[in-house]
Amino acid sequence: MTEQGKQNLGSYLDKVCAEIRAKEMHIEIRDELSGHYADLVAERMQLGASEAEAQEYAIAQMGDPQVIGKDLHHIHKPRIPWGLLAGVLLLSAVSLLGMGSIEAGGYFERNQFVPMQRQLIIIIIGMCLMTGAYFINFKRLQKASTSIYLAALMTIALSVLLMPVMINGSRRFVGALGFYIDLIGYSPYVFVVALAGIFTRPDFLQGYNIRVRELLKLSLLLLPAVIYVMIRSFPELIIYGVVSLTMYVWVSRRWVTGILIAAVSLFSGGIYVWSDPILRERLIGAINYNLRPDTTGYMNRTIVNVIHSAGWRGQGYGYNGDVIPYAYTDLFPAYLIQCFGWAGGLLILAVVGWFVLKMISYARAVSDTYGRMLIIGLALMISIRLVYGLSILSGRVPLTSIPFPFLSYGQHVLIEFAAVGLLMAVYRRKDMLPASQVPA
Repeated sequence: MTEQGKQNLGSYLDKVCAEIRAKEMHIEIRDELSGHYADLVAERMQLGASEAEAQEYAIAQMGDPQVIGKDLHHIHKPRIPWGLLAGVLLLSAVSLLGMGSIEAGGYFERNQFVPMQRQLIIIIIGMCLMTGAYFINFKRLQKASTSIYLAALMTIALSVLLMPVMINGSRRFVGALGFYIDLIGYSPYVFVVALAGIFTRPDFLQGYNIRVRELLKLSLLLLPAVIYVMIRSFPELIIYGVVSLTMYVWVSRRWVTGILIAAVSLFSGGIYVWSDPILRERLIGAINYNLRPDTTGYMNRTIVNVIHSAGWRGQGYGYNGDVIPYAYTDLFPAYLIQCFGWAGGLLILAVVGWFVLKMISYARAVSDTYGRMLIIGLALMISIRLVYGLSILSGRVPLTSIPFPFLSYGQHVLIEFAAVGLLMAVYRRKDMLPASQVPA
């Protein structure tokens, strides 16, 4: 190629790339257009043209660089997951509607607690976190995955050993200005983000053989589970275990290892629960509340009675709801059905179903391995909580401290908004990554 031809081609490619905001795509686009240019030059020279003439012809045939650049920008521009965003906004609106109903019913008339106002503040902060996470370049998190993992371990250690705030007998909260954040409850999300990066990094422990690398990955997966057992944080243990093991099997394709770990965990967990009188009684009361109607089955029986008596129209906005303790937190879905009836419950079910299906569809749309792992992990983390929150309404599920995502009152909404924001960040950049970064 002549010197003039190199300058003309370089100027042309610069003009094309100036229109494309996805800078990660510039190298691939330049290579592709350069190859097309070389083909045109070769074809023209075969017809008898000189090299200089063929180069001028090729540039002319490639078209207006601004037009080409704008077309490529449209192909590789950021994507906004409108469906998922709509689901989050709908769930938040339902949350505020329910909190307003609780206030109107005089549930807190003896104190100054205003759940609707406080929940609105939490939602606004959560939306700010979601917006910030949306603009994160998620590929940078993959490089920092080991540091994120260590930070999650330190967070658990600090919350258990040093945090002075004890709520409901648990020293796992850090608070300021009347707001308390459950650091241990947040930790599974952080571990999932870290493990997604560790499992998919090709340079992780580069230089060691595959067996050593897989053994260490498995150890990193099991360590948080052991810690959750030691601090008796069983809800987080179950959710983390299901999500992390699913991610590990998905990436490594070691189905036998995954099945063995799951079987051993279920067997050990069953023995542990049955050997603990308190846990055993709670399990019996949940499976059949008629066996323990006045003790461990009381709340399950209450939930079923509330659902059955609600009817299609419910008791109406502003119903007191005294029959349901802590109606604004763990049992908030039951209170919503009590107020707005089975029709309201079906609406919640439809929104939750829409939300989960959208997350699944986004995982299928993303080709980047790490990005897909992030979506799968975070989507599972949220979906399990959503499904559990709905299953409580059956009256056949043990009641735990797992809040209903986006609906029930509490600072758990902050980490849920942040998780959705990160999930949206992956989808946003799905067409902005070169094929060289997307393993087959």
